[in-house]
Amino acid sequence: MGVVLFIDTQTLILIIIAFIVLVIWGPSKIPQLARSLGQSIREFKRGAAENEPEPELIEVARKLGIDPTGKTRDELLTEINNRLSQQKATVTVKSTVDPKVLEIAERLGIDTRGKSEEELIKEINWRLSNK
Repeated sequence: MGVVLFIDTQTLILIIIAFIVLVIWGPSKIPQLARSLGQSIREFKRGAAENEPEPELIEVARKLGIDPTGKTRDELLTEINNRLSQQKATVTVKSTVDPKVLEIAERLGIDTRGKSEEELIKEINWRLSNK
């Protein structure tokens, strides 16, 4: 009777692959292959780490009212840029519209972001005529 080896399928597959690699490239090339594989893994990890947001970016996002949890660096940058452009548009509109018109519109509950003075006056008139 022979000795029965209990080797699971995965281990057997790894042994077969190792044997094929040894036959194809020979023992002198295996260290080079291992080194190349290690460098590839290192590059992959470095690339994955680059996509994580920096602490400063997370802090800026929180100050702007953006929840940074689970978001990549690029997603956070996009949201921050969108939020800043919205705020810039609001500031621009407020600086070009008569302050009295803005005050009346805000008292009536009209959203003034991105609207010209003419649009605000039309909406004020509409609101007042429908009360």
